[in-house]
Amino acid sequence: MVAKVCVIGYGVTLSPHKDSHPVRPINSGLAQTKPKPKKKPKPKVKVMKTVNQSVIDGEIDDYNSRSPSPDVDSWQMDTETDIHTDTSDKPRTDCVNKITTKLNGTIVSPKKNIQKGKINSDKDLIEAMHYISLHKSGPTTKDTLPDSIASCTRPSLFPRVPPYLKFVRHDETSPLKIPPAIQKHLKWKLTTITPIVVKKTLTNSGFRLIKSECDTAECPQEETLDWIGIWGKHMKSLMFRAIKEGQKMNHFPGTFQIGRKDRLWRNLQKLSAKYGVSEFGIMPKTYVLPHDMKILKHEWEKHVANDERWIIKPPASARGTGIKVVSRWAQIPKKRPVVVQRYVSRPYLINGSKFDLRLYVLVTSVHPLRIYLYHDGLARFASVKYNDELSSLNDRYMHLTNYSINRLSKNYTPNEDFAACEGHKWTLDTLFQYLKTEKAVDTEALWESIKDLVIKTIISGEGSISALTKANVGSRYNCYELFGIDVLLDEDLKPWLLEVNISPSLHSASPLDIHVKGPLVSTVLNLAQFHVPARTNLDALQPGHDCKLDGLPYDSRLYTVYLSKEERDKHLIYTNIEDRQTYLREILNTLTSDDVRSLICAEDELRVCDGMERIFPTANTHRYLTYLAGPRYYNRLFDAWETRYSGDRHAGISLLQRLCATGYHLEAPPVPLKRAAAELSALDCRMMWTRRRRPPRHAPQRRTCPRPTAPRQRTQQQQQQVQQRQQTQQPRFACAGRSRRRRLRSSRERNTDLNMNRQKT
Repeated sequence: MVAKVCVIGYGVTLSPHKDSHPVRPINSGLAQTKPKPKKKPKPKVKVMKTVNQSVIDGEIDDYNSRSPSPDVDSWQMDTETDIHTDTSDKPRTDCVNKITTKLNGTIVSPKKNIQKGKINSDKDLIEAMHYISLHKSGPTTKDTLPDSIASCTRPSLFPRVPPYLKFVRHDETSPLKIPPAIQKHLKWKLTTITPIVVKKTLTNSGFRLIKSECDTAECPQEETLDWIGIWGKHMKSLMFRAIKEGQKMNHFPGTFQIGRKDRLWRNLQKLSAKYGVSEFGIMPKTYVLPHDMKILKHEWEKHVANDERWIIKPPASARGTGIKVVSRWAQIPKKRPVVVQRYVSRPYLINGSKFDLRLYVLVTSVHPLRIYLYHDGLARFASVKYNDELSSLNDRYMHLTNYSINRLSKNYTPNEDFAACEGHKWTLDTLFQYLKTEKAVDTEALWESIKDLVIKTIISGEGSISALTKANVGSRYNCYELFGIDVLLDEDLKPWLLEVNISPSLHSASPLDIHVKGPLVSTVLNLAQFHVPARTNLDALQPGHDCKLDGLPYDSRLYTVYLSKEERDKHLIYTNIEDRQTYLREILNTLTSDDVRSLICAEDELRVCDGMERIFPTANTHRYLTYLAGPRYYNRLFDAWETRYSGDRHAGISLLQRLCATGYHLEAPPVPLKRAAAELSALDCRMMWTRRRRPPRHAPQRRTCPRPTAPRQRTQQQQQQVQQRQQTQQPRFACAGRSRRRRLRSSRERNTDLNMNRQKT
């Protein structure tokens, strides 16, 4: 029997072909359907042919569809029950023998024979529809590249995957030597905020820095259409549609959901209300004014006797701008939008000074979510020793730890030695070594609590970021983002989230900053995994060489966001499964080409995460999946992958290598034409950001009534009326002031009557 699997919406239908054995309906496990006895042939057969034809047409339209939306709260799968069944007396040993699919041109066979019993579990459904033996053996040898190319690139772990560009540190004495045919296209677009350490790293790595007359947010690619990388400001979400394939931007759409203090608190507040304060009470109690003015007033009156301290922050500022600590209600702005936060009055002190931690977090993908935490960072100290008295609240150098503020203090002492515990700025490694040796602090437990805080912070905005990325980004290659997360430790060493910076400062003003931020930049760019541009002239790279370089440049098939019909079927099925053990056991038995592309990208990242630790996903982070806005297929895929291969990663890499050797990962649906038509041009983007000219305020408003085109001509009757009014000295009533003049006339008449009455009396 050969059956065709069709998915319409969320329903699964088995449409029998001609000369096929009868089949039984496959249910999702939520309800059981009994096979119907075969009836006499009716014209219904013609109807089935018509329906099949419409289904085929629907498959052509949906072939290039994207992955199902991750924001759907629940997935519903309904099974069609109107399927012809066999009532012959011939015994049957199984319901479904073979199901043909388009997966790698193979025939899908069920792992177990399904007896005439029904499919009662998710496991049977999966095995009947999607089991395939993909553990093929194939050549694993890689084509060797010329020495000139191998010295400036990093090969992938997997065959038939293009190599990645290599980034060296900013202080490298010998820059990379790149062939002219490749270096010609290595263009990096500069912006007004590109840090110096990033420029030095790019220059040593062979990139050409090009300038533009316009800033990133105004015209991202009008003057320089062929750049491959940019380090700039955050843009509007719609502007990300202008990014072309092969280009990388250092931001994701919608990250202001955690970058703004008010949005960050709202997102954490929703999760805290759903899962409890014990899980998401990672940020001090915050009120967003003027919306929460009444709630704050009520809370203020409860703690007014305790001299409670509050800190006021602008919702979207950085570097300590507009921040102050207050204790009186009169100091709270009533109309200006601000964030009022409960002040952590008992912080952990070192040498009598308050300090906070700057953590560097890299997100290379949102769907699937991959988070990296840099092992080093900064500990920034206040330049004045801490005092809890109310009279000291106006001292910004005591209560604020921002470097941009404390460097102006006369007590500020810079630290030139990154390994020394002195001055008002330390490295994170030095701080943890000091806490472990001098204070006997369990630094491993502290680091685990910090990782928990970072994961929950990113998860709080993951739903909005994922939805905006799916709507505005056309390739998984286009985006990555580095966040700067500020954390404060209280006297019990509990980490508190202060804020998230979507554009953390990477300017290096001291040797300590260079020691931390220099390796950070090169690691971030290597984890971003830039490819050789697709416009590279391969003929100029291989004169006199027998090796083939067809697989050298960027291949858009590796980062496509479009799925085939079978891949979408699998996404729907495994997203609908509620039992974790079920998808852990079965989801890796059927690796689609899209699964392989996602896994090889993650494994290549792990190879170069020097100094970065991947904190999500891991074998122990599956509990965070319940906090997401909805079930995510890719997150479940990586959960199963890490659970199975985290202890023996070589076995997982070998499996992917065998699949890539056959070119299985390159089987991707073509990009539909409607996507190409929807992309914005550079001119459209610039026009969107151009301000509309508004009329001046003193300009008269447009009249609603139409103005007569010809001068008004009076008739003979109207002229006679005018003459009569002039003779009797009656005022002429205009249309605009008729009512006002009538009132004036009536008042004059009343005054005249009163005077006449007085004279008579």
